[in-house]
Amino acid sequence: MYSTQPLNDDELDELDDLLMSQDMPENTMDISMLDGFFAALVLHPDLIMPSEYLRWIWDSEQGEDKPEFSSLAEANRILDLIMRHYNSVLQAITDDRFEPLFYVLPQEDGSEFFDAEGWSCGFILATSIFNEPWEPVFKERPELLTPMVLLGTERGWDMLERSGNNRLATQEAYEAIADAVSLIYEHFREQRETSAQQRLARTDMKSNERPDMPDADMGRDESCPCGSGKDFSECCGAARTLH
Repeated sequence: MYSTQPLNDDELDELDDLLMSQDMPENTMDISMLDGFFAALVLHPDLIMPSEYLRWIWDSEQGEDKPEFSSLAEANRILDLIMRHYNSVLQAITDDRFEPLFYVLPQEDGSEFFDAEGWSCGFILATSIFNEPWEPVFKERPELLTPMVLLGTERGWDMLERSGNNRLATQEAYEAIADAVSLIYEHFREQRETSAQQRLARTDMKSNERPDMPDADMGRDESCPCGSGKDFSECCGAARTLH
C-alpha cells in the first residue's frame, strides 16, 4: 500500500533525480513530462491501471526498456513517489486547482520563462497511447487541446514559429494549460460518471459470484515495481550481465 501524502518540494526533487539517474533507461520521463502524462491519464474517462502505463514512464519512446534497480527497496521507493504524485495530480484536477509542473528557465533580465515542452509531450503521449476517447476531441473539439498541441507536437512548434512572436505565443500557450485541463475534465464528465458506474457494477457482480478469499500471500513485495508482472528477482533485480 502506497501513501497518499502529496510530495513536498524535496520529494519532487528526489523523484526527478531518481528518474534521471544512470539506473534509468535513456528515454525515462523527467518529472515535468511525467506530470503531463499523468494529467492526461487522470482526464481519461476510464481508469488506466499502473500495469498499463508504468512501462511508458521508463521508456517514453517504445514502452519496452526497463530500469535496473539496485534493490527492491530502491524500486519501491521510486514507485511510492510516482504513485503519490499520480494521486496528487488526480486530487488537484478533481478539485479544480491543478497547476502543471514546468521547469523554470531564468532569463537575463531577471524574469522567468517556463519550459512546458516536456509537460506537453507527456500529455500528448498519453492521448496517443490510450487514444480511444481522445480521437473525437481532436476532431470535434480541438480548441480544448490547443495549448498541448502547440507545445507538444511538431505541427504545433511550426505554428509557434510562424506566429510572428514565438516567445509570446509560447507563453500564452503554457499559461492556458491549467484552464484547458479544467475544460477537458468537464468535457469528459458524463463519460467518466458512466465508466465509474460500470466499474462499480462489475465489482458488485464479482463479489456476488464468489466469496472473498484471503490475500495473505498476495503482494509480499514480490512483483517487480516496473510493471512487467514478473518477480523482482527475475526482472529489474536480476543480476546484471554484459551483452
